Amino acid sequence: MPFKALPGYFRAFETVDSDGVDSTVVDHLEFVAHDSWSDLHSQLPADTDTHHYKLVVLARHGQGYHNAAILRYGLEAWEGYWSFLEGDEHGTWVDSKLTPVGRDQVEKTGLEVLAPMIDHIQALPDVFFTSPMRRCLETFIGSWGDIFHKNNEYLNDSPIPVHVIENLRERLGEHTCDKRVPHSEVVAQYQPYKTDRGNVIHWHYEPDYPEQDSLWLQNYRETDSELDKRLHAALSQIFSQLNSDQRFISITCHSGVIQSILRNLSHPPVKNLDTGKTVCVVVKINVNRLKGSHL
Repeated sequence: MPFKALPGYFRAFETVDSDGVDSTVVDHLEFVAHDSWSDLHSQLPADTDTHHYKLVVLARHGQGYHNAAILRYGLEAWEGYWSFLEGDEHGTWVDSKLTPVGRDQVEKTGLEVLAPMIDHIQALPDVFFTSPMRRCLETFIGSWGDIFHKNNEYLNDSPIPVHVIENLRERLGEHTCDKRVPHSEVVAQYQPYKTDRGNVIHWHYEPDYPEQDSLWLQNYRETDSELDKRLHAALSQIFSQLNSDQRFISITCHSGVIQSILRNLSHPPVKNLDTGKTVCVVVKINVNRLKGSHL
């Protein structure tokens, strides 16, 4: 295994035999043995020639119009009918944007989770990654925008690079909320993106990024094993492009993607993770095995 989560840092993975937590009952971000984010960050294991260690922040997007529809109609009706439609009178959920509730959620996460983290660590994440879906781009903007303004000394007035990874998309197929709109439509709206506070976000897409969605199929839903294989490839891609100095990583994505990432890292499940919430993981990377997995 080229990468795995380490226990003993957060309540979600207290010990090696932890069997998972319900995030609506347990504060899964509670520290196990550290007093603060700065304490935890400073005590990450030292890198060696064979192993690197990363603090990874996994952020679920805020409420989209499809999430609001699930609450409105119920999961059974959503799975059986509404998920195959493109929207209702309340909004469109093809490649959904955030609802006003979703925008409030991610701003709250920025204020209550990310800002204290940055204040204590005294550094922004070394690299930012995101799913290409519009709800994730808007989540990144909403959760990090004020933090960039308050920590402008770390940016040197430079554009903020965010790496867009196609394989960080939610489970593919059937549900229209997981279908990507044409690339040019997203670029026209978000590239580059100037925040309300004046910082500029530049989305870095993979080479030869397709205009049309080539992954989503109308009549086939991706299985757990297929999702896990795709997310293994995404993690290999992400970790392969990091150097040893890049130890603090942000990934903005989806609920199903976070659960798949945790499975790929042999991390116990974090159940019922609400929209706009985050999971943090310390990851041990076997450098030699990672090279082999990414060939």
